[in-house]
Amino acid sequence: MKLPARCLLAAILGGMAHSSHADDALTQTTMSLHSAGKPVAGLIFPIGTKIELSAVANAMESGAHHARYTGNVQGRFTPPAGQQIIVFGEELVLSTEAISAERARAVRDIEAMAGSDQLYRGRSPSGDLTPAEWQQQTALDSANMTRLAQIIAAYGWPGLRFAGAGSQTAFLVLQHADHASQRTYLPLLRDAVRRGDAMGSHLAMLEDRVRIADGKPQLYGSQVHTNPLRLAPIEDEAQVDARRRSIGMEPLADYAKRFGLDYVSKETKERPVAE
Repeated sequence: MKLPARCLLAAILGGMAHSSHADDALTQTTMSLHSAGKPVAGLIFPIGTKIELSAVANAMESGAHHARYTGNVQGRFTPPAGQQIIVFGEELVLSTEAISAERARAVRDIEAMAGSDQLYRGRSPSGDLTPAEWQQQTALDSANMTRLAQIIAAYGWPGLRFAGAGSQTAFLVLQHADHASQRTYLPLLRDAVRRGDAMGSHLAMLEDRVRIADGKPQLYGSQVHTNPLRLAPIEDEAQVDARRRSIGMEPLADYAKRFGLDYVSKETKERPVAE
């Protein structure tokens, strides 16, 4: 999403700031930028991260777990890296949520899956592993999916608001899981994308992978066949870029360039040439 300057401008600056942070390791802090009363951007900090924040505004309200600054907001916060980041806009909300030990453990378990998900497949971008290596990787994938299913049963899909950067790992675990698991949890990922709680590109890859496994053409053009290198068949290809735009993805021609493919949309091919 491209935000106008009045909504959000951030710059790395040096200087001093007053401290305002949660001391409990089982908390999660969220900072959101609002325009016209609606959230337009946000930052979700890892569980237990301590944030130093100071801000001024036309109006401020605060409670035990949140602070809201409204009108000509100017503030600065210091993430763990140490350099201060300046933010300003129409409205800023900083909130701290208590996290149960079980939820913190779930997030950390998801984060830990990143290593095992790539333990063997990460050795070869082309997937050129020995049968023994694939057997080991498949066993790890199965164990990861079993734990992810337990987390989903308890909390729902672990999206951005639940797992932060770990939501990427949750997607990869499902993407590398068995077909039955992919079909089971695909609707949850669809819903998360509709709520802005998951990346549209994740949905495209999983949706297309499931459809191709079911013998159907893909919807978003994310899947590529080899020998020769080409895009897998696309349903209603003239509308593929509209579908991609609807979930925040770039045109298919730009995506295809990553694979060295020149793609001309069916819509462009069928467009009449002006005389």
